[in-house]
Amino acid sequence: MVYDIVEMTAESLIEAARAVRTPFRLTVRVCDGESQEERELIFRKILRLLPGKRIVALAECEGRELLIKAFLGRSASRYATREREGVEAISAAGVRTSGLLWSGSALGGHGRVLAFEYLQNATDLATMWEHAEREEDRLDILTRAVIVIANLHASGVVQNDIHLRNFLLSGGRLFTIDGGDVDPGGFPGPLSEAASLGNLGLFFAQFLSRTDDAIKTVLPAYEAVREWTRSDATLASLHEQVRAQRSRRKRDFIGKAFRECTRFVCQSSLRSYAVCERDRHTDAMQALIADPDAAIERGDVLKAGNSSTVALIELDGRQVVIKRYNIKNVWHGLGRMARKSRAWVCWMNAMLLEFFGIPALRPIAMLEKRIGPLRFTTYFITEYVEGPDICEFLKGREVNDEIEKLVHILTELRQVKISHGDMKATNFIVSPEGPVVIDLDSMREHQDESHFSRAFDKDLDRLLRNWAEEPEVRQQVGRLLAKQGLVRSSVA
Repeated sequence: MVYDIVEMTAESLIEAARAVRTPFRLTVRVCDGESQEERELIFRKILRLLPGKRIVALAECEGRELLIKAFLGRSASRYATREREGVEAISAAGVRTSGLLWSGSALGGHGRVLAFEYLQNATDLATMWEHAEREEDRLDILTRAVIVIANLHASGVVQNDIHLRNFLLSGGRLFTIDGGDVDPGGFPGPLSEAASLGNLGLFFAQFLSRTDDAIKTVLPAYEAVREWTRSDATLASLHEQVRAQRSRRKRDFIGKAFRECTRFVCQSSLRSYAVCERDRHTDAMQALIADPDAAIERGDVLKAGNSSTVALIELDGRQVVIKRYNIKNVWHGLGRMARKSRAWVCWMNAMLLEFFGIPALRPIAMLEKRIGPLRFTTYFITEYVEGPDICEFLKGREVNDEIEKLVHILTELRQVKISHGDMKATNFIVSPEGPVVIDLDSMREHQDESHFSRAFDKDLDRLLRNWAEEPEVRQQVGRLLAKQGLVRSSVA
């Protein structure tokens, strides 16, 4: 019943931070000319939450479903104004957007509320992209998006957070949402070519590099709207923008993995530093972080070496792996304490592979025991990947789809200039979803092509040596590598 729903105010929503729970009621004062009225919103589902600053939610008002954006805190009015002006700019450019129905002030503190039309049965283009099986479908999605972007640019409007989730398909019509990051047409005319390509570069940089080949196919749709003459120089400039924007996005993506944010919990003190996936930061995980050695003692030890100890444990009903990087002696400890720890490097490398969409073990948490900036014993905690290594998997089998998937992984590593450093068979596990890269300690991203080529050639040589006793398998794997141009046919 409505009467059982908790009453919230702008101030209580700020205080609740991440602990906001639906359903709740929020009273809003709406001004219509000289008259004012109060409206009650029943928040049913939170779609996005930025603690103490912004809530995007599905809500009801007078029996109607609405999309609500609630801005909180002393900057609420400024952000609400930016959102409203951005939406108006999108609409003025002739691009469909969810209609702004009314705005008002949340009672009980600093809060502004914008009520938008809720688009029924809407699907964002990102979801469509994820489920697209054919290349033609993906090209159609990109073409739809770049036509909208071209119309925005033609009116001097820039969406600075341009990605597929901001395009919604509803009732066969495409809508562009999120006015908060829109520069609302402060230009005397259409956007310049340099600024246009910069924004287009940001859009295409959201995709994995394997999508870059599609740019040449869909760019003419943009050029037709802008009435540009097709030019190889324009295409080359766009590709350069994509590379630059993707590099910046990569730095931002990895940077977030080492600080408090929506995805991660970060705890830092004089004695320790820990970062953990927020949805795995349970009471059990906090107990593990407080005493990881006790968890290792209780677990099933998979490796007990001088440099590292690896244990399999159960946590919250799921199997996870803890890898402890040991300090072998005083001199080893002195050499390591002021450098980035191996756990830190593994955490960073796992995020790097995730950014590039390369299948790898999924990290959960990373912990360093410290005294101030000096690092000592460190821990890397990951999901357990179940399955045989690549050599075990191939025993008695012909080269099959799983090996082709492995070669695809290697091709992508080649494309982004990442060497693994230790390509023995045990570092490729064949999971139910396919091969997965593990043991990221020695992995390195290279800037110099010649240095990378030497390191990657060593990787491939080490990979092929896994089948030194099985020449037929080695030849089959080698032929697949040669087919992709990863090794010379004579080597294979």
